[in-house]
Amino acid sequence: MKLKMVFRILPVVLLAALLVTSAYGADLPIGASSMDIPIGTSGDMVMVGTVEPTIMSVTMPTYVPFHIARAVQGDNKVISPRITVTNNSSVPVSLDVSYTRVDLSKLPGTTWNDGQYVGNNQIAIGFQPETIANQMPTSLAGTKWLQANTYQNVHVMSLTAYGESTMYVVGTLGSAVPENDTFSVIPTFVVRQVR
Repeated sequence: MKLKMVFRILPVVLLAALLVTSAYGADLPIGASSMDIPIGTSGDMVMVGTVEPTIMSVTMPTYVPFHIARAVQGDNKVISPRITVTNNSSVPVSLDVSYTRVDLSKLPGTTWNDGQYVGNNQIAIGFQPETIANQMPTSLAGTKWLQANTYQNVHVMSLTAYGESTMYVVGTLGSAVPENDTFSVIPTFVVRQVR
């Protein structure tokens, strides 16, 4: 008797399951429309997908020695190698500095400055894009100055997909900064996709 009743109810449950279907999906984006498709007719649905890059990669040196001296002619007192940055990604990227660790402990009495106008016991360092091929900047105009031991958002450069750009370390120092010793400047770079 129970088996007979199950076989009578089962077709009703299956029919109800076929008639009542549900699906889960994300909400439609703003501006998207929907339409009703009556039974027995057809309709089209436009689907647009976005392929996101899986890897954003930039190649740049991890060690850059530079020299700073009051004897260097021009406003820029730094002698720096060319720093070439290559975007290995299929999308444009920006290169920003999020933090700069500075150690001036070997230069007694010396402090950091975030710009080109330094006091007698101050040093300021930043990055400047190459404007003339293979020539170090002598001016400090357009320098992206680094801030010492604090979080920052200093935009250094933008690179096109598979593009390349060049920059230099630039800077200045005051007249009382001790000579013949070293200091370290360690910027943390962040690569972001340009949207």
